[in-house]
Amino acid sequence: MTVQHDEARRLLPIIVHAAKSSQYLRYQDAAELLGRPRDNARTVAQVCDLLDSAAALADVPLLALVVVLTAENKINPKAWTAKGIEPGIRDGIIRRSKAHTFTDADFKAIAIALEQLKGHSNRTAWKFLATLMPSAERRRRLAGMTDVAIADDAINDLDELGTDKPAYKVIQTKQYARDPKVRAAVRTRAGGRCEYCGEEGFLCDDGTRYLECHHIIALADDGADYMSNVIAICPHDHREAHYGKRRQQIETAMIAKVKVAEARRLTGGAGENAG
Repeated sequence: MTVQHDEARRLLPIIVHAAKSSQYLRYQDAAELLGRPRDNARTVAQVCDLLDSAAALADVPLLALVVVLTAENKINPKAWTAKGIEPGIRDGIIRRSKAHTFTDADFKAIAIALEQLKGHSNRTAWKFLATLMPSAERRRRLAGMTDVAIADDAINDLDELGTDKPAYKVIQTKQYARDPKVRAAVRTRAGGRCEYCGEEGFLCDDGTRYLECHHIIALADDGADYMSNVIAICPHDHREAHYGKRRQQIETAMIAKVKVAEARRLTGGAGENAG
């Protein structure tokens, strides 16, 4: 949906300006600023949902959700209320997004992620995100419920396991601002190939190869936000680097591979895979 994406691109700086001024927009006002009739609030809500999917892809709280409000100055009552969404998710997402202080790095990250979603509508964008991370896991991350285990879809319903009223916790998490210029430069250095395994990333609608940027030494562990500590890898290797049994070996190998990749880049070999 090119039109929806174009409008999301135009609406983002308007929302950013409002956020920086500690102000709110109404859907009707946003429609007017986009050159639409004021009664196009539903369409604007869909554009905001596309922007929120970009925020989710950028791994930051949802900006549009808490800045663009209904005529009654309330958060969209239909947001995050669909059947199948776990209890506490909506409240957790709203609480985390309201409490977050959005930075210029967050705004840039959302804009970059929005470009990666070019060609997607709000509905297809969330479906695309589900191919990168299970929807339930992403919802919990957005709500700050990072300690809640993900259900195993392979459980046989006939076993009658579980409960109708599952418990949950809301956890406050610290978010580190990541420099989008570093991530863009690392992706350029990778040249479309995973810098760990060497496989090409899958092809995106815009013709680029999809790769994810990973801080080898996590920012939370005092890792630096420099190209020498960031590697562009495929989703499979990214998940294993975080959750796999071989995490330590992978970290050691990644440090070595990035040293080679950086040496090649600095001597004129930018874009080559470290091998």
